[in-house]
Amino acid sequence: MAHFGKDVDNFSATRTIRIVGVETNDKFTTYIIEIAVGHYVWRVKHRYNDFHDLHNQLVYSCKVDKCLLPPKKMFGNQSDTFIKKRQSDLEAYLQTMLYYLAHKVPPVLASFLQFDKYEIHGITQCMAEELYNRGDILLQSRDPYVVTPLQLYSLTERLKLPEPTCESGDVKKDIGHILDFITRVKCLKVAGSRERVGTSNIDMTQLKFDLSLFKSLQCLESECCHVSNILGIETVKETLEKVSIQQGLTNIRDLVLNGLTQWKSEDGTVLVTQWENLVEADFSRNSIREIDDSVQLIPRVEVLDLSHNRLTGVQHLNWLSQLTQLDLSNNQIKDLENLHTKIGNLKILNLAGNKMDSLKGLSKLFSLETLDVRNNNLAQVEEVQYVCCLPCIENLYLEGNPVNQVLDYRTKILEQCGDRVLEVSLDDLKPSQKELDTVAVLQAIRKSKENKVKIQSGTRKLSASELQSSGSRHSSLSGSEGKMSSRQELGWSTHGSFSATPSVSGESSLKANSSNSSRTASNASQMEDPTQDSSRTSFSGSEGEHKGEQRPRYRTLSQDDPPHTHTIAISSLPTYQDLQFMSWLQERLFGKDTEPGAIVEQVVNVLWCGVIQFTRQELMVPCCAVLSKRRIFILRLKPGESGYPGVPELETFYILPLCNVQEVVIGPCYSYIRLEESFVGASGTFTLVVSDPDDGKSFSHSIVTAYSPGDLGPLNLANFSQNSDLASHIFSLEDLEGLCTGRIAYSMLVTIAGVEQSSVLILSENKVYLVHIDCLFWPRPSFLSVLEDIKNPNFTFLQNHSITTKMSDIKMNVKLKLSSRSKKTVDTSSLQFEKYGLSIIFHELVGPVGMHLYFFSTKARDGFLDRLTNLRSEHAHRLSPTIREEPEGGNESSDSLDNSTASQTVLTPVSGPQIKVEPEEDKAVMAEEDTVTAADAIEKEFLEKAMTEGNGSAPKSRSVTISELRLNVAPADVKETEPPEIDYLTDELCSQLTKSIQSYQLAKKIPSKLKVLKNMTGKELAQYFHSDIAMIGVDYEQLHFVLWSVVIPYDRPHSEIISCVMLSTKAVYFVSNQLVKSPMKERQSWMTHTRHKSDSIVMGQQPVQTDRHHTSGIIHSSQHGTIIRPYHILQYSDLHQVNVGLFDQCIRLTGRDRHTVNTLVTRDSAVTERFVNQLTTMLSIFTSSPMLESSASDLEQDFYRAFERRTKTVVDGMEYVHPSKVQFIYPGEDVMSDLLFIITEHLHLPTSAKRKADILMYFIGYVATEEHHVGSVDHVKSRSMVLTNQYLCFIVEDLINYPIPDFARGLPNSPRYKVTETKKISHLKRVLMFKDNEHKLSLIFSDEPDEINVDTSSDHFSVENDSSGRQSPPEVESTILIQSPRDMNKFMLLLKNQWREVQDGEELEVHVL
Repeated sequence: MAHFGKDVDNFSATRTIRIVGVETNDKFTTYIIEIAVGHYVWRVKHRYNDFHDLHNQLVYSCKVDKCLLPPKKMFGNQSDTFIKKRQSDLEAYLQTMLYYLAHKVPPVLASFLQFDKYEIHGITQCMAEELYNRGDILLQSRDPYVVTPLQLYSLTERLKLPEPTCESGDVKKDIGHILDFITRVKCLKVAGSRERVGTSNIDMTQLKFDLSLFKSLQCLESECCHVSNILGIETVKETLEKVSIQQGLTNIRDLVLNGLTQWKSEDGTVLVTQWENLVEADFSRNSIREIDDSVQLIPRVEVLDLSHNRLTGVQHLNWLSQLTQLDLSNNQIKDLENLHTKIGNLKILNLAGNKMDSLKGLSKLFSLETLDVRNNNLAQVEEVQYVCCLPCIENLYLEGNPVNQVLDYRTKILEQCGDRVLEVSLDDLKPSQKELDTVAVLQAIRKSKENKVKIQSGTRKLSASELQSSGSRHSSLSGSEGKMSSRQELGWSTHGSFSATPSVSGESSLKANSSNSSRTASNASQMEDPTQDSSRTSFSGSEGEHKGEQRPRYRTLSQDDPPHTHTIAISSLPTYQDLQFMSWLQERLFGKDTEPGAIVEQVVNVLWCGVIQFTRQELMVPCCAVLSKRRIFILRLKPGESGYPGVPELETFYILPLCNVQEVVIGPCYSYIRLEESFVGASGTFTLVVSDPDDGKSFSHSIVTAYSPGDLGPLNLANFSQNSDLASHIFSLEDLEGLCTGRIAYSMLVTIAGVEQSSVLILSENKVYLVHIDCLFWPRPSFLSVLEDIKNPNFTFLQNHSITTKMSDIKMNVKLKLSSRSKKTVDTSSLQFEKYGLSIIFHELVGPVGMHLYFFSTKARDGFLDRLTNLRSEHAHRLSPTIREEPEGGNESSDSLDNSTASQTVLTPVSGPQIKVEPEEDKAVMAEEDTVTAADAIEKEFLEKAMTEGNGSAPKSRSVTISELRLNVAPADVKETEPPEIDYLTDELCSQLTKSIQSYQLAKKIPSKLKVLKNMTGKELAQYFHSDIAMIGVDYEQLHFVLWSVVIPYDRPHSEIISCVMLSTKAVYFVSNQLVKSPMKERQSWMTHTRHKSDSIVMGQQPVQTDRHHTSGIIHSSQHGTIIRPYHILQYSDLHQVNVGLFDQCIRLTGRDRHTVNTLVTRDSAVTERFVNQLTTMLSIFTSSPMLESSASDLEQDFYRAFERRTKTVVDGMEYVHPSKVQFIYPGEDVMSDLLFIITEHLHLPTSAKRKADILMYFIGYVATEEHHVGSVDHVKSRSMVLTNQYLCFIVEDLINYPIPDFARGLPNSPRYKVTETKKISHLKRVLMFKDNEHKLSLIFSDEPDEINVDTSSDHFSVENDSSGRQSPPEVESTILIQSPRDMNKFMLLLKNQWREVQDGEELEVHVL
C-alpha cells in the first residue's frame, strides 16, 4: 500500500479526497467521502456534526481559520440545492486541510479519514499503542498473537521508509514497541480473508510481508494467506516448532523451500538447511495433491495433518522417522498398500472421509494405537480383521461404513480382536459385559473349529506337556530367561483390567489357550479369570513341593480367611537398596545379554504396593511397581516362585512409558501415587497404594528424576502431600467447630475389618477420619474433564472421632468374621499382602464406637499409633518445654555467677512432678496375654501414654531424664560423654553447615572466643548444637542452617552483637559469647528479700552454678570450656512478623513482645535472601506433618502456592502471609519517598534542583572514627549510606524500632532516618583501597565551601614575594567499610561514573595500598 503525503511534488489534494455522494433521511444527511492513496481507495461516511467537531479540534491544535468550514443552517438544510452546495463546500474544506497539512497529518484528521484502518502510518501507530498497553500481557499469555496480513504488510512497508520511529510525537505510538514485541513473541497467527478490507479495494491475499524480525517465533499459524506472500521464512524456520498453513498452500515445497528451485545437487546432496526444531505441521484445508520429496527437510515432525486436501496416495513419508500421528482424513485415498514400508512407528492414524474399501495395507502397523476410518467404503467384516489383531490397537472407529449395517456388527468386529477384546474401544465405546460373553462364545466356537480342521488335515496334535505349558499361561516375559518380548522392547504398553470375562468351559479355555501358545508374553500379561485360580494355585503349590530351593515367605491364612488365598509380609520383600535383587530384576525384565552399542534401560526404583485401576475401583491387587529410565512396569504378584529367594512369581500386567505420562498425583502424606497415561482413558489410570510413606516419597521423587521433559514439556505433577481439596475440606469442617487446625499428620489406605472395605485413614491435629476411597481419584483424571462436572468434590466420611475422646480396648492383630454386607476389595485369585489388625473403642456421647482396621504393614500401624499418641500428648501440653521460674522471694539475677565456686558444678533438676510406671505395674495394667510380643509392646506404650494423659509429666531430654543431669563430682572427675548420634545429618547438609560456619565475611573482626565455633566442621557443629544449644524437652529438632551476622536486640538498640544465628526446625537461636541479661520480673514488695542457701529446693553441700545463657530454663551439661550460649531463642510459635529492610540490607524478626524482637543487620542482600529462603523452609517444616522428612524442594512448591492466595499490598510495601501465619513484609515505595524527602530537606535543595537527590545506591556500612595503622579499623560506627547524583550522604538509621511493631505504644524516641553528614562528589579528589582489608575504603575530599569568595583587590599576577593567592583547601579523609564485595564493586562503579560526569570526563584517581 502507498503511504500518504510523502510524495509532495506529485501530491494533489483534489485527486486524494472527494465527496462522491450523500445519503439523506428525515433527520440528517450523511456525506460519502472517498480517499485515494496510491492505488488503494476507501470510503468513509460522516455527518455535518462530525465535520464541525473536526474543525473545532483543528482550530485548537493547528490554529486553522475558523471561517474555513461552511456555517450551520437551522432551517432549509434538507433541500437538494443546499445539500449539493454543502457537499461542494465540504469537499473544498477537506482538500484545503490536506493541502496545508499533508506533511504531518494531525491525529484528529487521520482518525476522521480512518487512516488507522487503511493507511500504513495509521495502522502501525495503532499497533504500537496497543502493544504499549497490552504487550506484556500478550507475551505472558499462551494464546497466539493474532494479526492480519494488512498489519504485517504495513509494518514491512513502514520499516522501509527513512523516517523516525516516533514521528507523531506520541511515545505510545512509537513503532519501537512493535519491534520490541515481535522479537520476543513466540506464537503468531496471521488471520487473512478473501474478502475486501472494509470499504476499500484492498485484497489481503495479494499483500506480501516479511517475518525476518520475529527472532523467537516458535509457532506460526496462517489462514487465507498464500505462502508465496510470506517472506523471511528462512529466518524463522530456525526456531519454529509448530507451523499451520490453511487455505494458502498448493505444494508442500512452496513452504519448505520458500521458492527455491535448486535445493539438491546432482548426487542428491541437500543444499539447504533443514527445519531442525519443527515437530508439528498442519497443512490441512489446502489444495495439496501429492506429498512431494521436500518433506525430507522436516525430519523431526511428529504430528502431521494433511486433512481436507486432494491426496490420492501416500509417498515420501519414510523420511519422517519420528512421525507418530498422521491425519489424512477427507481426501481421495482409495487404497494404502504396504503402508508400513512408508511410515515408521505410527500411533494415531486418521483416514476418515476417504474411499477405502479394505484395510489390508494397515496389517503391519504394529505400533498403531488409534485408527479412525469413519465414512469410508468398508462393507465386509473380513476387511476389518487386518487391524483388529494389531498388538497395540486400543481405539477403532468404523461409523459411517456399510459394515455398520451387518447383523451383530459390534460382536463380530470384537471377535476379531482375540485376547485383546478387553482393551479395544470400538466407536468410542468399551465392550459391555453382554458383548464380552457373546464374544467369548464365538471365539471358543471358532477356535474349536480351527482345531478340528487341523486334526482332519493331518496336523500333529499338541502333546500333553505343551497343553499344560500353554494352559498355565505363564506370565514371565519371553521365556524362562525372562527376556522381554519384541513388543515390549519397542516400548509398547499392554492395557487391561483386573478381571477377564469367564470362559464357557474349562475345556474350551484350555483349547483356546493351546491355540494361542505362540502369542507374545505381553498378550498373556492380562489379569486372569478368578474362576481359574484354583487350578493355578494348586499347580504352583505342587511345583514348589518338589523343589529344594528356598520357598517364598508367604503363608496360607486359616479360620476366617477365604480358602486358597496366600499372603506374604510386605516388609519381608526386598527393596531397591538390595543390589542383588535389583540386578535380578534387571535381568528379569530386559534379559542378560545385550547387543553391542545398545542402550541399556536401567531399573531405578521398586515399590511394593496395592494397585487400584480406575475401571475397577473396588478391587485392589498386590503388585510390584518397577521404575526404569523409560517406563513403569506394574507386575502382579502370583503364588509361586520367581527364581529370587523370598520373592513370589511376578506377572507383567501393564507397561507405562514415561513419555506417555499424562499426570502424576501424590496423595496426602505420600500415602498413594496416581498415574495416568495419555490417550488411554480409564484403563490407563492406576493408583499405587503404598504401605510406607518413605517408600512412596522415594518412588515419586524417582519418577520426577527419571522423567525427561525434552519436547514434551515438564511433568504434570500434582503434589497433594499436604495441601489438597480433601485437607481443605477437613480444615473447613474443623474451623466450623472452632478447632485450631492446619496440617494432616497421617494418611494411609486401610481395610475396615469385618466388611472388607477399603478406605483412607486420615489423622488431622484434632480428629481421626475414615474416608471413602472415592477420594483416591480426586481430582478427577483428565479424560473425565469433558464427560462430567468435576468442580465440586463430594467426600464421604465413614467415621470421624476426636483424638481427645476416651479410648479403650486397644488391641492388635484382631480377626473379625466377614459381615453379610462385606465388599470384595481384593483379588482373591492372586497373592495377598499380610494384614495387621488394630482395634480401638472410642467412647463417644452416643456410646462406644469401634474402629477395627487392617494395615498392610506393622510400620504403617505403628506410625499411626505414634502420631495419635503425639497429638494426644500435644493436646495435654506434654511436649511444650518447661520454663524454670525463679523461686519466689529471690531478688538475685538469673544471670549471676558465683566465681568462687566456679570449679565445682551441680546441675539441679526442674521442680515438678515426675511420673514413673514400674515394670510390675505395667504388666498388671497392660498384660492381656501370657506371651509378650513386639506388637504387645507397642500396644502397652500407647496405653501407658493414654493413662498418664491427664496427670502431666516432665519433659525428657534427648538421651537422659532431667534427674540424671545432676553432677555430684568435680569437673576433673567427670568422664567425657560420647557425642550424640545425629541420624538426619546427610553429607550434603554436613557440607552446607561446614561451609556456612567457616565462611565469616563480616566487616568486624570475629571475637576470639567465637573462633572455636568458626573452626568447627558441620558434624561437630550439629553435635555441639544438640548437646549445648538446643532446647531440652523438644523432640524432632534438626539443625539446618547457620549464619554469621550482626544482631541488634530490641532491648539494646545501640548494641551490635556479632552472633552465629542458627535455624532449626523448631526455633531461631542467637548464639554469642556476650552476656545478654534476661528481663527482670516485677515482684511484690514482700518478695524482695535475699534468698538464703537454705531456701534452695535442692539440698546438698555443693553450691549451685547457674548457666549464663539458658533460655528454656533447663541447664545443659556442656562439653566445651568456652561459654558460648544462645542469648535468645525465638521459637517459631512466637514469631509473628518478618520485616525485610531496604534493599535487603537487614531483616527483623518480630515476636509477641519487646523481648522477642531482634534485627539481623546482614549488610548483604544475597545473605538476606538466603536466610529468608531457609526461614520459610523451616516454617513450612514446622507447620507440616511430623511423620515425613520434608526437604526444601518438597515444600517450596506448597509455600509459593500458598503465597498466591495470601498476597496483598499494605502501606509500607508488599505483605505475604506464610501458611504458618507469619507475615513477611517488604518495604514499598513510601519508604524510598520518605528517605528521599529527608535527604532533599537536609540539603535545602530548591525545587528545580531536586533531581540532584535521585538515589543511585543504598547500603548499610560502617564509618571509621579511629585508626591505628593502614588497613585496620578499631572503632567504627554503623551508618546507612546513600549515593545520589551529586552527594554521598551518611545517615543514622533506626533498624530496630521501625517499622513500628504491633505491641509498641506510641512513637519511638528516635527518628527513623537522621542525616548526619553529606559530601559533594565534585569535592572528591581520590580514593584509597587496601590490600589487607577488602572492606575498607578511604575517600579523600577537599574541604572547601560551596561558594568561593574571590578578593578582586589583590594582584594575583604580581611578581612580589609577599603576594598571596587562594590557598589550596585542606583534605578531609572519610574511611568507610562496605561488607559485601558486590556492593563494593557497585559503589566504586557508580562513584566513578558520577565523578566523571561532574568533572567533564576526567577519571577518578584510585590508589591501592
